[in-house]
Formats: sequence, C-alpha cells, structure tokens
Amino acid sequence: MSTPDSALLSPHSSTPWRWWVCGAMMFATLLNYMDRQVLPQIATELKAAYGLDDARYGQIARNFAYAFALGSIFFGFVADRIGPRLLYPIVLIGWSLAGLATPMMRDEALTAQFEQPGEPGSGPYYWLLYCRTLLGFFEAGHWPCALLTARQILTARDRPLGNGLLQSGASLGAILVPLYVMAVRKLGGGWEVAFWTIGAAGLLWVPVWLALVRRGSLDQAPPVETNENEDLPTAPVPIPEPPFQWRQFVRIYFTLFAVILGISASWQFIREWLPKFLKESQGFSADAADVIVPVYYIAAELGCFAAGLFVRWLVARGHEVHSARVTGYAVFALVTASAALAPLVGGWFGVGLIVLAGAGILGLHPYYYALAQELPAKHMALLSGILAAAGWFAVGKLQEVMGVRIKETGNYSIGFYIAGLTPMAGLIALLVLWKSAPQHEQRDEVT
Repeated sequence: MSTPDSALLSPHSSTPWRWWVCGAMMFATLLNYMDRQVLPQIATELKAAYGLDDARYGQIARNFAYAFALGSIFFGFVADRIGPRLLYPIVLIGWSLAGLATPMMRDEALTAQFEQPGEPGSGPYYWLLYCRTLLGFFEAGHWPCALLTARQILTARDRPLGNGLLQSGASLGAILVPLYVMAVRKLGGGWEVAFWTIGAAGLLWVPVWLALVRRGSLDQAPPVETNENEDLPTAPVPIPEPPFQWRQFVRIYFTLFAVILGISASWQFIREWLPKFLKESQGFSADAADVIVPVYYIAAELGCFAAGLFVRWLVARGHEVHSARVTGYAVFALVTASAALAPLVGGWFGVGLIVLAGAGILGLHPYYYALAQELPAKHMALLSGILAAAGWFAVGKLQEVMGVRIKETGNYSIGFYIAGLTPMAGLIALLVLWKSAPQHEQRDEVT
C-alpha cells in the first residue's frame, strides 16, 4: 500500500512521468483520428467503385456516431469501475482491428455474404458500414480512459494544457492522414494501404502503455499545486469534494450538454465532409484537397494549444479560473462563427474562413474537457460519457440528414451554418447557468 512518502519517491508520481503519460495519450489520440479520417479523405475515390453515394456516406457517418455514443456510455461505465490502465489497451486493440478489417471490402466472395435483397452490389457498402460501426464503438473508449488518467495525474492548473496536448493528437492525426494518403497514391499504393498500416501501428502502442503505466500507477490521489518557486516534487494531496447539490449539478450538467452539442456539431460535420466539399462542390483536385485539409487541422492544432495557454495567461494575471475559461470560450466561439460565412464566398477565401474556424472549433474543446472535469469525481467518466453520447447521437442524425440533402442538392451550406453558429448556445449557457454555481467556485479556490 502506498504511503505519502513512498508516493513522493515513486517515479510514477514525478512531473516528467506525468507528461510522458500525456504524450502516450496524445499518440493514442493521433492513432484514433488517423483510423477515423482515412475514409473521409478517400470517400470521393470510393464513390464510383463501391456505390458510396452521399446518402450512404451519411449513413456510415451516422452509424459511426451512434456507435460512438453507445461506446461512450459503455466504456464510461466500465472505466469508472476498473480504471483506464487495462481498459485503454483493450479499446485501442478493438478500433485497430476494425481499421485492419476495412480493406476486406475488396473481397467479393466475402462481401457477397453481406449483400441485401434488392440491393445488388451492396455487399462492400455494408461491410464498410459494419467496420465503421465497430470502429466508432471502440474509439469511444479512448476518451473516458484519457480523461480519467489526465485528471488523476495532473493538477487543476495543468489540466487545460494537458487536455490541449491530448486533444492536439486529433489534429496531428488529421494532419498526417491526407499527406499519408497522397504519399501512398504517388507511390502507386492502393487506398487499402492506409487502413491496414495505421491499424497495425495501433497494435504497437499497447506494449508502450503497459510499460509506462504499471499496476498502481494511477491509484494515487490527484496532485495539487505547490509553491512554484520550490523545486520539489509534488506530494499527492486529496482535493476536497464540495457537498453534492442536485440543483447546481443539473445547472452544470445542462450547461455541459449545450456546450458538447455545439462543439460536436461543428467539429464532426467539417471533419466528415470537408474533403468531399472541397473536391465535389468547390472543384479542387485530390492533391489540392490533400494539402488544404492538413492546413485546416494545423490551424485547429494551433487553436487547441492557444486555448490552454490563454487560460494560463489570464490566470497568471489574476483572473479567476472559471472566468478565464468562459472568456476563452467566448473568444474561440466567435472565431468558429467564420465557418458560417465560408459557403457564401467559396473558393480560396472560403477555404481561409474554414481554416480560421478550425482554430476556433478545436480551441473550444479544452474548455469543455476542463469544465467536464469539475463533475463529481466518483462518476466523472460515466457522466462525461453520457454527455459525449448525447453529442454523438445528435451528430449522427445531422450526418444522416446532411447526407440525404447533399445527395439531392449538392449543397453543403446548411451544414456550415450549423458548424459555425451552434457553439454560441454553449456560451449562452455558460453565462446564464454556470456563473453562480458554488461547486466550481469552491473548486476554483483550491486552484
């Protein structure tokens, strides 16, 4: 059993170890997004060969979202009970195998088994649909595992930066996928290469995690800040939980609900449809889209880091933590609104507005994660999983509806209006509902 003194001396409670763990989680996020983003990047190329029209593409995105929603609840429930140390490798193996299986849609003998009556040639589509459903379910387990780990090893002050680092893995993965797909294409490789190589890389992450996070590493109490001028290791001191109050909990939870709906709709619509929008609506070539999309995610990456640093900068100048978070959210929500203007102007100027919106959208995510970590610690993973599930169910319906609309009209405008403006609902909820919540005020006194 660990004592405060033994924990103080343990390398698994040191500051470098904490950031190494954050680095591993960032790499897991990177793999998570690389597995996810291969399909959007090559969907146009698969459209004719496998009958992947916009309505079917929207259905695949819907199934991915619904599976992600169910996975968020299931893995949140499990993570609260067994912790992330062993669960994390399990979910990563699950989504990696789903990625490895996807190229088997080329196997006509196999996919013929999945063909539906009255839909000749639909086997590859349904195989892809099932693979993406499994991918979504297991990918959902990443976030409760990562959020629990970050909360356990980082101080409240470091969490926005840690969450930003964690979230930045998504941008890095999304940046690499188009470049990787283009490189494979230039070298004469087929579309299936990206799927199986990324899936295989995921399996290599597992032993690294198990070597880094040993048994008992995550069992110690979360750390709190000490005097920054003292170059001493931080002893784990339990953070006192404020008394639970249903009324305040409902206010906070409703606020988080509004925030997650807005940022999910924004991020997931553009993530899923941007390559097709560029190639099929704006007339950009595959090579041009493979360059534009990484630029979008680079901007998102910068916005994500800037969001965390912005809060630390405000707090260092005397702002209360929650006030700094709300101010940051407002700034990045305004930046995100530029997405609503993009389809009105189109062309390269429209691309610039979408890139700017990317910085805003991903910049909003660290604020959400920091706010969600104010939920009662005992059920944080499950509660945050339910919130994520709500966001994904909404996104799933949005993707299905937009798929049908885009197939019928070829118009993406409504999707970009939604992407640009829905985060404002979260800002209103933050200003109206969360401001006077005593739970966060008591927690902020600790920070």
